[in-house]
Amino acid sequence: MRKLALATIAAAISATFLLIVGPQRISMATTATGDPELSTYLREHPEPGFNNLTVFTLVQEKATFAGLGADEHTEVEIGSVTKMFTGEIAHQLVEEGKIRLDTTVGEVLEVDDAPVSDVTVQELLEHTSGLPRLANGSFFSSVFGSVTGANPYAGETNRNILDTAIEAKLEDRGTETYSNLGYALLGILLERVTDTPYEQLLHERIFKPAGMTETYLMTPGAVPENAPRGLTSTGRKAEPWEMDGCFAAAGAIRSNASDMAAFTEWFIKNGDTAFGWQEDEDNHTFWHNGGTYGYSTMLIIDPKSGRAAFANNDSPAGVENLAQALFDQL
Repeated sequence: MRKLALATIAAAISATFLLIVGPQRISMATTATGDPELSTYLREHPEPGFNNLTVFTLVQEKATFAGLGADEHTEVEIGSVTKMFTGEIAHQLVEEGKIRLDTTVGEVLEVDDAPVSDVTVQELLEHTSGLPRLANGSFFSSVFGSVTGANPYAGETNRNILDTAIEAKLEDRGTETYSNLGYALLGILLERVTDTPYEQLLHERIFKPAGMTETYLMTPGAVPENAPRGLTSTGRKAEPWEMDGCFAAAGAIRSNASDMAAFTEWFIKNGDTAFGWQEDEDNHTFWHNGGTYGYSTMLIIDPKSGRAAFANNDSPAGVENLAQALFDQL
């Protein structure tokens, strides 16, 4: 009953706010870019909430790009697809013998005898650590932020991450429970093991070798004033998810379709899907999606065949079905 009451209050607050500010209509862009056949497919398969779309398909190292209102060089937020970059850094460090999948948090970080001390790298990668989703998040702030577009990670630091992890009771440990906090903690662990900032690890270990020249991490103040802003579900511009500290390891990469195609080609040759990717056992593919208050992203890969599909929309309306449809046509 308490949960029901909280949900009812939150819904009332959200409804009141919407009545005050009023939602803005979101309509799909019509200006086509890139491959005519692929852009036509986008136009003919609209979904509610789609705005500006950018996509690519990849077959045997040949990428095909298209978009509506955006092209392969349009800057976007990829949200939690960032975790696949963090996972790949972990993969490299395991290969180099600097960490193991069974390395525990307590072996690397000063967490005393807190329950999190014996959580392993593998548990952090697979969301089975029992850590909560966020450090200081609440349901009310989440509802408010999703409407206003305010950055929910503003002001979060590595100290917040560590304090929350140390205090966590690890409820439902062993069960997959999605945790941005877990990946933030993994980011701190990777920094400590290498004595290298997470942003530098990204550049040296992935961006540079993959040839990603238009991609960057959204640290505070990193997003230019004239850079694109996504739209909230109410049609208002969302703040970029700039993040201080290692919460960035959970979802702070800004990229574009061109660079994401470069990453995908590079990953198929060098990466390991055992480090954080979700598996579609029916189709023998691997995927990860991502969402911020202003963007939705989906990346699907089949490392064996060298096929992949990527889609991004600059509103929270999900592109999972679109990416899957594009992949199924390959």
